[in-house]
Amino acid sequence: MRAEWRLPLNMLVWALAMPLLSVGLRFLDQHRILAMSGSVVAAGALALVLWAALIYVRCVPATPQLSRRIGYFVVFFAAMLALGAGALGLTFWAIVAIYGL
Repeated sequence: MRAEWRLPLNMLVWALAMPLLSVGLRFLDQHRILAMSGSVVAAGALALVLWAALIYVRCVPATPQLSRRIGYFVVFFAAMLALGAGALGLTFWAIVAIYGL
């Protein structure tokens, strides 16, 4: 894979993992395999946050200039926030499509 595609593809996979994680947890809860408690949901959210941090560390280019590094972080954070909001909407509609209201 080319280096310039690594960051956008990782961000896209991260965003698509959110609906898959939600549907998977809902399936496990519905079949009484794993109750969807607050700690399970928090663990899933923590996994997504840690994954986003790993994407930042591994895929955002390093630079010796502090101002540029802060700029990269702000742009990355804003992009992940926008992707997360879109993934949250996609998650809602996926749950509605599969399980209904």
